[in-house]
Amino acid sequence: MPHKPSNFIVAFMKNLLTVLFIVLTFICFAGYAAAESSAYQVTFETLDCNGDSGFATVGVDQIYKIQSAGCAGPDGAPLKQLLEHDGSGSYNVYTLSQEESENINKEIKAYMAARRGLLERSKAIIVKP
Repeated sequence: MPHKPSNFIVAFMKNLLTVLFIVLTFICFAGYAAAESSAYQVTFETLDCNGDSGFATVGVDQIYKIQSAGCAGPDGAPLKQLLEHDGSGSYNVYTLSQEESENINKEIKAYMAARRGLLERSKAIIVKP
């Protein structure tokens, strides 16, 4: 006659499986969030039309475009706007100088060149469905 496990062991195993399920679910969601965030980020100085300044950091993959801000900075030079996807269908807008927009464009181009170089040097084969 086979031996039946005690109620304590059965309850312990159920609790252990529940905890493992919760931990694995948390790890999967944390990994998904990390994969969704941009691997490369740029930090830049912001400059409002009224002269207020600050700093911002955005992921390169979330940058939609850089466009004219329609106003000038304290030195009279026209300002630019950086539009960043916020994930909800809207954009975060940052106002910056022409010089900062050029620096961001240089960083994006360097990042794209590095990614392209990595793909060219890898032995991976990309198959599109």
